[in-house]
Amino acid sequence: MKPIQHIFILAVALLSFEISAQSSIEPVESTIQFNDGTRPCIQVNLDPEPKTLKKAWAEYLNSNYDLKLKGIGMLSNKDLLSAETVTVNQISSNTIDFYTHIVEDRNGSEMKVFARFGYDMYITKENYPTEYKAMLEMLESFMKFYIPTYYQAEIDDTEKRVEKLTEEKESLVKDIDNKTDEIEELRVEILARETSLAENKQQLEETEEKLNVRKEKLERIRIQLRKL
Repeated sequence: MKPIQHIFILAVALLSFEISAQSSIEPVESTIQFNDGTRPCIQVNLDPEPKTLKKAWAEYLNSNYDLKLKGIGMLSNKDLLSAETVTVNQISSNTIDFYTHIVEDRNGSEMKVFARFGYDMYITKENYPTEYKAMLEMLESFMKFYIPTYYQAEIDDTEKRVEKLTEEKESLVKDIDNKTDEIEELRVEILARETSLAENKQQLEETEEKLNVRKEKLERIRIQLRKL
């Protein structure tokens, strides 16, 4: 098996493992520091990077719940996304303040979702079980929709990268082959020139020897002529 195929198989295997591991993660009850107090929230830790996750979450809420979050957009990327004094019928017929806090953690993103009816009336599992369940289901439905989509995009990107690397490898191999042919041609040419040079040197030596013989002969003729 070629090295490039090993890379692709390993990448897909790792992504498949991450998808399986990520799917097993469930939102849990937690707390967050907000407005000078410890507030209840639902927390989940996901692999996507914060900005990617924020955009996906905002688009999902807008498309499925007509809920528009502030804090993420072309010129904005805040840790705290908010939609204050809004009505989310899936949660409650009363207006609420809906918040999501997303920051980077060791593996990707820490995501905390919380809401309140008033300044100090936060939705909890104990005080507002129906609303809490609805909010939890909202987050879980997002995860079921988004996580597979996210990893499919990662797989597609990996395939493109592998394809590009394969093309680069083939180009390099072709280039090396061409250079090897050029080197071999140069070696043949150098050998031919070395042979020609050796032949020319031999011919020069023979010519010099003939020239010396002719000079000696010419000198003898001149001596003979002076005696006449």
